[in-house]
Amino acid sequence: MWLVTFLLLLDSLHKARPEDVGTSLYFVNDSLQQVTFSSSVGVVVPCPATGSPSAALRWYLATGDDIYDVPHIRHVHANGTLQLYPFSPSAFNSFIHDNDYFCTAENAAGKIRSPNIRVKAVFREPYTVRVEDQRSMRGNMAVFKCLIPSSVQEYVSVVSWEKDTVSIIPENRFFITYHGGLYISDVQKEDALSTYRCITKHKYSGETRQSNGARLSVTDPAESIPTILDGFHSQEVWAGHTVELPCTASGYPIPAIRWLKDGRPLPADNRWTNHITGLTISDLRTEDSGTYICEVTNTFGSAEATGTLTVIEPLHVTLTPKKLKTGIGSTVILSCALMGSPEFTIRWYRNTELVLPNEAISIRGLSNETLLITSAQKSHSGAYQCFASRKAQTAQDFAIIVLEDGTPRIISSFSEKVVNPGEQFSLMCAAKGAPPPTVTWALDDEPIVRDGSHRTNQYTMSDGTTISHMNVTGPQIRDGGVYRCTARNSVGSAEYQARINVRGPPSIRAMRNITAVAGRDTLINCRVIGYPYYSIKWYKDALLLPDNHRQVVFENGTLKLTDVQKGMDEGEYLCSVLIQPQLSISQSVHVAVKVPPLIQPFEFPPASIGQLLYIPCVVSSGDMPIRITWRKDGQVIISGSGVTIESKEFMSSLQISSVSLKHNGNYTCIASNAAATVSRERQLIVRVPPRFVVQPNNQDGIYGKAGVLNCSVDGYPPPKVMWKHAKGSGNPQQYHPVPLTGRIQILPNSSLLIRHVLEEDIGYYLCQASNGVGTDISKSMFLTVKIPAMITSHPNTTIAIKGHAKELNCTARGERPIIIRWEKGDTVIDPDRVMRYAITTKDNGDEVVSTLKLKPADRGDSVFFSCHAINSYGEDRGLIQLTVQEPPDPPELEIREVKARSMNLRWTQRFDGNSIITGFDIEYKNKSDSWDFKQSTRNISPTINQANIVDLHPASVYSIRMYSFNKIGRSEPSKELTISTEEAAPDGPPMDVTLQPVTSQSIQVTWKAPKKELQNGVIRGYQIGYRENSPGSNGQYSIVEMKATGDSEVYTLDNLKKFAQYGVVVQAFNRAGTGPSSSEINATTLEDVPSQPPENVRALSITSDVAVISWSEPPRSTLNGVLKGYRVIFWSLYIDGEWGEMQNITTMRERVELRGMEKFTNYSVQVLAYTQAGDGVRSSVLYIQTKEDVPGPPAGIKAVPSSASSVVVSWLPPTKPNGVIRKYTIFCSSPGSGQPPCHPKMLLVTTLE
Repeated sequence: MWLVTFLLLLDSLHKARPEDVGTSLYFVNDSLQQVTFSSSVGVVVPCPATGSPSAALRWYLATGDDIYDVPHIRHVHANGTLQLYPFSPSAFNSFIHDNDYFCTAENAAGKIRSPNIRVKAVFREPYTVRVEDQRSMRGNMAVFKCLIPSSVQEYVSVVSWEKDTVSIIPENRFFITYHGGLYISDVQKEDALSTYRCITKHKYSGETRQSNGARLSVTDPAESIPTILDGFHSQEVWAGHTVELPCTASGYPIPAIRWLKDGRPLPADNRWTNHITGLTISDLRTEDSGTYICEVTNTFGSAEATGTLTVIEPLHVTLTPKKLKTGIGSTVILSCALMGSPEFTIRWYRNTELVLPNEAISIRGLSNETLLITSAQKSHSGAYQCFASRKAQTAQDFAIIVLEDGTPRIISSFSEKVVNPGEQFSLMCAAKGAPPPTVTWALDDEPIVRDGSHRTNQYTMSDGTTISHMNVTGPQIRDGGVYRCTARNSVGSAEYQARINVRGPPSIRAMRNITAVAGRDTLINCRVIGYPYYSIKWYKDALLLPDNHRQVVFENGTLKLTDVQKGMDEGEYLCSVLIQPQLSISQSVHVAVKVPPLIQPFEFPPASIGQLLYIPCVVSSGDMPIRITWRKDGQVIISGSGVTIESKEFMSSLQISSVSLKHNGNYTCIASNAAATVSRERQLIVRVPPRFVVQPNNQDGIYGKAGVLNCSVDGYPPPKVMWKHAKGSGNPQQYHPVPLTGRIQILPNSSLLIRHVLEEDIGYYLCQASNGVGTDISKSMFLTVKIPAMITSHPNTTIAIKGHAKELNCTARGERPIIIRWEKGDTVIDPDRVMRYAITTKDNGDEVVSTLKLKPADRGDSVFFSCHAINSYGEDRGLIQLTVQEPPDPPELEIREVKARSMNLRWTQRFDGNSIITGFDIEYKNKSDSWDFKQSTRNISPTINQANIVDLHPASVYSIRMYSFNKIGRSEPSKELTISTEEAAPDGPPMDVTLQPVTSQSIQVTWKAPKKELQNGVIRGYQIGYRENSPGSNGQYSIVEMKATGDSEVYTLDNLKKFAQYGVVVQAFNRAGTGPSSSEINATTLEDVPSQPPENVRALSITSDVAVISWSEPPRSTLNGVLKGYRVIFWSLYIDGEWGEMQNITTMRERVELRGMEKFTNYSVQVLAYTQAGDGVRSSVLYIQTKEDVPGPPAGIKAVPSSASSVVVSWLPPTKPNGVIRKYTIFCSSPGSGQPPCHPKMLLVTTLE
C-alpha cells in the first residue's frame, strides 16, 4: 500500500514543481567577432546578446569604457544596434573606426557580455596590382603571381587572369591556384607571344583592378638543377576546410616531385590530391597538422620547399550547470569544458566583470577551467561567463546562478495512523532547500537505527526536492510513538512529527530530562507506546495543563511550551496515560531553563578625526558565565594601536584614543553563554571634511582628442564632486553644472574626462567638493582648446578633362603656422621638379587655402590626391579622388561562338575614359570588301557585354571591329578580328533533275549541283529519295546516298518494281546538313512479263471432244505491264505415256472452249497472261479427260474356220476406243448361201481378246 502512496506523491510533486529561473539571457550570434566595412557605406552591428524579458543592451570599448554618440559618426539605437555612419577619410578616428567593441545584455537574471568584436573601417584608397615578367624553358612550368600591396592584401583577391585580353578558362595547360597564381604547364614557344594580366576585386568597395601585361620569355631546354618557382609557407587552416600547398619547379630534365609529411611519404588517403599546382588536402583534420616537404629532383640535383601546416579546431565552450538555483552558504562549482585546438587561455566573468580569486572564490584546474565558490552569498548571484581565447578566436558560454535563502521547508509529510503488530508501514517526508537538504528520522526523540526492520531511502528530484522514506516491516509495540523527520542543510533545518500507534498494551518509555532556552519554544513528547489508550494528560505541580496561554497539549500527547520563561516553566512535568477507565500509567520529566545573554542597545556617536571614543557593550540578562568579544568588519579586535578593550563580568567597553579614517567600519559586540550566542552590530563613521589631493590647474586640450581635467579630493563621507563650467576666455561670470554625457564623465578619482574635446569646451572649470562636514571646497582652472590642423573643405571627388587644366582646392584651419603639403598617391608633389604642377597658398581669415593646378590633366592623374595640413598640434589629410575623363579605350573584342549564319561576340571595356559608357557600335564586312561596304549594329546598350550578329552568309570570311562611346566621345576602333562562318545546309535544291527508265527494275537519275550561292559550303554528296506512286503504296521515300563527283551527277536506282511509277527527289548535303529537295519527278519502269499465272484456273469437260477452261486475272501488281491477253496451252497424254501435240489458244477473255479434242483422252492444261514484254508465268498443270463416245471398229479382225460349223474369230481393240470397252457384239452372215444370218452374239469384255 505504501508503494502506491509513494507513486501518487511523486506525481503530485512533479505537478507542483517550483518555478525555474524566471528570466533568461542568451546570445543571438556569439560567433560575431569581426566586422569590416567600407568607410563610404558605414555599418550596422546588432548586439549579439539579448534576454527575456527584454534586456538592457549597452555597448562598450574593449577597455571597458562606455561609448558615446558622436553626431553623424557613431550612434547606438534604442534597440541596442550600433551604427557607424559613412565618413570621409578626414573624419577617421581610430578609437571609433578601428577598435574592439563588446555588447552587454542585462536583466534580472544577470549581465552577460559578447566576445570582443573588431570593428574596422576600410578606406577607398589608391592601389595598383602588378605582374612581373617570367622566364621558362620550353616544356617546363611557368608561374605568374599577382602582386597586391600589403596595405590592401587582406581585402583584395584575384578573380581571373587574361591572356591577350581574353579570360583564361582553367583547362589544358593553364591552371589558377587557390591563392590566385597562374600556372602554365608544358610551356611552348608560342606562349611568349602573349601578355598575361590578373584581375582583382576589392571585397568591400567592389572595385576591380587590372594589372600590367606581363610577358613570358621562353628558352630552349638546357640541363640544369631544379629551382623552386612557387612554394608554401607555414599556415593555420580550419578543420574541415580545403588547403592547397603550392609547389612547382623548373629544371631540365623536368624534375620529379615527391611530398613528405613529418619526414615520411604521404599516407594513402583519397583526401590528398597531388595536382600540377601542388598538394591539395580536402576535409582537413587535426592529424593533418605537421611539417610538409616538397622535394623536386632531377639527374643534376634537387631542391625542396618546407612549411608547417597547423589544422585548428574551432573553439567550443560548454559551461555547466547552465542554470543553478541554490541557497546562500552553498558551495557552487562551475565547470568550463572546452573543445578545439590547444594553447588557449580561459578568463572568468561575473556580470561582465573579470572574476578575481579571493577568500570565497577560487579558480582551479590546469587551464583555469573550474570556478569554485565556497559559502556562497547573495552577492555571488548573477551571470557567469567562461571565455576561451586562442589568438584571434574567442568562444564563450555562460551560466545563471541564483542564490537565495535556502532554509529547508517540509512540503509534504505523513499523517498519524494506527497499525497492527506485524503490519508494515511507510512514512514519507519531502523537503526543499538550497542546497538540497538531508533528511534524518527519530522516534520519540531518539535517532532511529537502521536494521532489518527499519529501512530508509532518500533521493533528490530534478527540481531539488529531497524525498525520504522510513519503511518499517513487522512493527512491534515498541515501534509506536512520535516519528519526526528533520531536514537539514548548511543554511538551517526544519522538522515535522506525527504519532504512529501500534496496537498492544500501552506503556511509557523512560523520559529524558530536557534543557530549554528561555524565550524560545520547546516540545515535550509523552513517550507512550501501545494502543488503544483513552487519553494523555500533562501535569505540573499537580495542576492539569494547560494552565496558561503559553502551554498547548496536542491530541498525540505532545506538550508545547511557547516563549519559555525560567521561573515559570522550569520544574517537573508529569505525563499521565489513561489506559483503562480506572487505570493510568505515568512518567515524569524535568525541564531546566537556561537564559541567553541580552545585549542592551548602543550607538556610535558622530565622530571626527582625533576624538576620543568610548563605547560600552552591556549584557542586561543571561545565565553566567558570559563571554563578551568584539569584531570589526568580521575580524576579531585585539587591543593595541590606539584601541583598548576592557571586559568585566557582564560588560565590555571599546575605547579608541584617537579616531582616524582607518577606524571606519562595522563593529559587532558578541555575547555567549551555555544557552546561546547573540550579537549587536553598529557602524562607526568618522567624518572628515573634504580636501584637495590634486588641485586643478590651467591646461591645454587638443580638439578631437581626449582630455582629463585633474581634480582629486578625499574626506569622509566620500565627498561629492561637482564640476561647473563658465564659457569664454574672460573673467568667469556665471558657472553652470557640466552636463555629464557619454562624451563628458567624472572619473572615480573625481577628475573630469572629456573624451572628445570640442571648441565649445573652452573656458573656466570649477571643481567643487562637499560631504556635509565643514565647508565646501572648490578650485577653478582654465581650459584652452588648441585646434590641430584640420582640413575643413576639399572636394571628395572631382572631374577633369584630359588635356585641359584643372585646379584642386584644399582649405585648412587650426593653430598657426599651418603647412599644407600635396601628395599624388604616396608621392609628395614638388612643382620645381614636375613642371606640370603648380601650388599656391593664401590666407583667408581663419583659414588657409591651398590650390594645386594641373597643366594639363593627364590620364595618369586619375588617382587620389591628398592635401596634408600640419601644425604643432596635429595633422589632417584631405583625400581627393581626381577622375580625368577622356574618350574610352576601344573594347577588347572576343569571339565566343561562330555559327553558320551568326556569331556571338563578347567584349570587355577595359578603360571607360572615367566616364560612363553610353553605348557600343559593331561593324562587320566581308573580308575582301573595304570598310565602305560595312554593315553596322549601332547604339548597343552599355549594360550589355555580348551580342549576336545574325543574317551572315554561311562559309564566308568576315572582318569585325567595335567602338565604345562615353559622353566625351568615341573610342578608336578595336582590334580587327577575322572569322569564318560555319557551313550551313544548302539553301537550294539540285538542278535539272531527269529520269530515264533503263530496265523494268531500274531508272537512271541525272542532275546538276545547286546554284553556287546556295550551296553554303562544299557539297559533299546527295541523297536520292524515291517512292512508288502506285495505288496502295505507303508514300514513304527510300533514301540512297552518294558522294558528290562534280557539277553533273548520274545515279541508277535498282531493284525497283516492274512497270511501276516512281517519284524521285534529290537533295544536296554538305558538312552542316541536307538542303531542300528538288521537285518530285515521276517515271515508270519498263514492262516485263507477268510474274504470276492467272488465278482460279478450272477445266470442265463438256462432251467427248469439247472442254471449257476458265480463270481469273492474276493480281494486278504481278502483271508487270499492260495485260495483252491470255494463252491457254494444252496437250494430250496417251496411255503409253506419249504426249500429243502441244496446242495453244490466245484470247482476251477469261474463258475458252477447246473443241476438236480427242475423245475420252487425258489432257494437260496451263494458262498464262502475257504483256508487251512476253508470256508470263504459266499456271500449274491442270488435268482433264474428255467424255466417252462410241468406240471405233475393232482392228485386225480375223476369222479362221475351226470346224464345219465353227469359225474362230479374233480382233484387236479399236484404234480409238473412245471410252472403256465393255463388250463386243459379233455379227455373222452367209452371203450367197441362202442361209439366214446368224444371231448376233454379245461377248462381255473381261480380258483383252
